[in-house]
Amino acid sequence: MPIVYSEKADAILSVGIWLGPEHRNWALTKEKALAAIGRLRDANFILLGGDVLSGPEKNFSHTYDNWHFEPSTPPVADDPSSSARKALSYVRDYPVEDAYFVLVPSSA
Repeated sequence: MPIVYSEKADAILSVGIWLGPEHRNWALTKEKALAAIGRLRDANFILLGGDVLSGPEKNFSHTYDNWHFEPSTPPVADDPSSSARKALSYVRDYPVEDAYFVLVPSSA
């Protein structure tokens, strides 16, 4: 499998279900997404945003719910933490328990 973001980010995200080759990313359960957000933050990645998908019974179709984070220009040291807080809040508060999440990281 080709590297999508970086070896480190891909290793964190690969706990999810690979959606490739047409969607080069992973679908993570709420629990796995929350853990991955913390690991990405700790590895100094900025989470640019994410998408919400329905589960495998609906072929991981898009719900069209999403969030995004606009990093500072130029990036500042707090961007990884700020983006993680926003992502954690969105995922934790998402009202559908069996939703899957796609995370989009960028290195700080």
